[in-house]
Amino acid sequence: MKILISAYACETGRGGEGEIAWRIVLRLAENNDVWVITRANLRSTHDEAFRNAPKPERLHFIYFDLPWIFRFYKRGRRLFLLYYYFWQVGLAIRAAKIRRTTRFAVMLHLTGGMDWMPSGLALLSGKFVWGPVGSENTNPEILKYLPLASIFVDRLRLAVRWCMRNLDPLVRLTGFRANVILTHTIETMPKRYSHKLRAFTQTGIESSELLAYPKDSYERNMTLRLIFAGELKDWKGGRLALNATLRFFEVEPVATLRVIGDGPLRKEMEAIVKSHPQGRRVTFLGKLPMDRVVDELHEGDVFLYPSYHHGLATIVLQAMLTGLPIVCIEGDAISRTIGSRAGIAVRLFKGVQPEVGLTEALLWLARNEADRQRLAMAARAIAVNEYNYNKLAKNLEALLRAVVYNNAP
Repeated sequence: MKILISAYACETGRGGEGEIAWRIVLRLAENNDVWVITRANLRSTHDEAFRNAPKPERLHFIYFDLPWIFRFYKRGRRLFLLYYYFWQVGLAIRAAKIRRTTRFAVMLHLTGGMDWMPSGLALLSGKFVWGPVGSENTNPEILKYLPLASIFVDRLRLAVRWCMRNLDPLVRLTGFRANVILTHTIETMPKRYSHKLRAFTQTGIESSELLAYPKDSYERNMTLRLIFAGELKDWKGGRLALNATLRFFEVEPVATLRVIGDGPLRKEMEAIVKSHPQGRRVTFLGKLPMDRVVDELHEGDVFLYPSYHHGLATIVLQAMLTGLPIVCIEGDAISRTIGSRAGIAVRLFKGVQPEVGLTEALLWLARNEADRQRLAMAARAIAVNEYNYNKLAKNLEALLRAVVYNNAP
């Protein structure tokens, strides 16, 4: 089967969507002829990766970027969404040229996962699978306690999402053209897609020491070591994690928190720590290379990740594969993964600050060591058995074949 894939991000060693795409296309290329259109700036990363392991013969990368003036204005995250939108349009032109010489059975939009942005592949004729895409809503009990600026940003996000989903012609065309739409958030997708939606989680984990170094023993030392890793933005949950941990420190004398990551909230969080009597027990490590992240996870005892409107993050699966129980907030893709098997998904109650429930979860884990170890072992088993890329790729390949032969479920 010949597959044409759009993967804006597709690289190894940095986690996130790029790692997901990398692992999946390698496996799809074991049994299929796979062409992947991706960013031109990833060529050197690919060359380095294939010096260590040979590139599959049936895997072909097509590198594409917009002219330099677009890349100039996109520097960093500035105007990223605008660049991404036009990259999809340019991809359609590039893909049309490729199809003049190669006939594909099916096309797949693999990354990015925004259901309110278009896919360039939708501009071409042929069988087309969009996704996995989706977007989460923010729990209203969290909104009540966010700063006004954060509430405004969240409402603006929903307004932009609604406009793009309903008014942008290329987004509407993408949904119309898709034979199947893969999503991890069926409940938030537009109802007009209901007959095309298929539940699918794309996030997986490789059982590799490059991503996680499993614990030899699940026993903790005297000090309970909490880990948070992620961008220091509201929706990633860094401030919630800090607030809950400082409350926890007030009644738990032997524990620490190590914060991995950087972002706009760092200065504010450092100021909170500096003014708190227990602040000395919090360490900000900044953004770390992957090998350091792996080491920090290995030294941890609990992974605290109270994000909201978030898909299943690779870092959560890395923590699980290491052997850490997860503390998160109920209601998103992460909590659906964790459930009650691999940690604690904290339920939010009306009129109760979100950090209260997180603090109680941390206290329970600190005072119930046997249960903490049981959850840690279960977390690793779930990551290994249910979220490995071999399984995800096989499921995806089966679905693509079903689309090709007109028997998609």
